[in-house]
Amino acid sequence: MNSAQPLAIRAESLVKYYQTDWKGRRRRALAGVSFAVRRGCVCGLVGPNGSGKSTTLKLLAGLLRPDTGRCEIEEQSVAQAISRGGVGYLPESLGLPDYLTGEEFLREFAQLAGLIDIEEKIASALALVGLVVEGKRRMGEYSKGMRQRLGLAQAVLGNPAVVLLDEPASGLDPRAAAQLGSAIQLLRAQGRTVLLSSHFLPQAEEWCDQLVLLDRGRVVFDGTCAEVSVSGGLQQLYLERTSP
Repeated sequence: MNSAQPLAIRAESLVKYYQTDWKGRRRRALAGVSFAVRRGCVCGLVGPNGSGKSTTLKLLAGLLRPDTGRCEIEEQSVAQAISRGGVGYLPESLGLPDYLTGEEFLREFAQLAGLIDIEEKIASALALVGLVVEGKRRMGEYSKGMRQRLGLAQAVLGNPAVVLLDEPASGLDPRAAAQLGSAIQLLRAQGRTVLLSSHFLPQAEEWCDQLVLLDRGRVVFDGTCAEVSVSGGLQQLYLERTSP
């Protein structure tokens, strides 16, 4: 991670509660999460189920608001960054209508987002994820890997500086995961910042420059992949620093 690069993502002391029942009882999802990601970096959020990965991504995507703390994208508030098209987001589960082609889906999304030069942006996004030919097929014919890559195309359609991906490789076979990984590396080569969550530790080590390990809503490790290696590898860190 180049320390001379400006920050693309900053999370400071994020606390988030969810109401769990009609009596108003609450569960704490985040307990003061703080980390920063520099521009042009691929950063991985890793940790057990329920550690706060998806909640953190939703806060940065503007889908949730923190109870306390703050987060910034490209030195702006999340709301400002989103209003200027600076954030792309791929949720863990993206519903795609089977009756539309990939191109038609992206065109509808672009129109709803008020984008200009739509056809040019669609062609560029499909080329990035390797779906130029498949984009003319109906999505009912797509494999899960193709659906995830089309979801990534949707996330980058407006040329955002920051791309947030929630478990983008979940359930993919090795070939599909490799294709997705190649697209993520192309985003880094373009100077974009990617923050992704993953349960697959070797994949996170392979794809990312920085790794943030969460456990029970807290950051228990934040460092570069070189620092992870010095500490014995990501699996060793995971076993040592997360709760059983």
